[in-house]
Amino acid sequence: MELEPIISRYLGDIIKPIVTTAVEEAFSRIPPPTPGDELISVKEACQLLRCSEPTFYAHVNSGVIKLEKNGRRSLVRKGKLLDDLAAGRLRLRKDKHRK
Repeated sequence: MELEPIISRYLGDIIKPIVTTAVEEAFSRIPPPTPGDELISVKEACQLLRCSEPTFYAHVNSGVIKLEKNGRRSLVRKGKLLDDLAAGRLRLRKDKHRK
């Protein structure tokens, strides 16, 4: 008679509800995303702003745009980007001659 399957079966019955409860509680504390919290890629951000990637990264390097990393990907919050653009904190080359 092997003890390993018996031990794992009984410990599994004990541990499973504890882990399930802990995971459900952890997920319940995460706030649901708001529409402005959508993360978009650098390429999508450049299309939205109608600027080139070097111009976009110039704003990143100057601290105007803040990137978030998701693994190897660099992402930006769409709502924040649009708010900065509307508030005039983000100036693009085409805006230089506008009044």
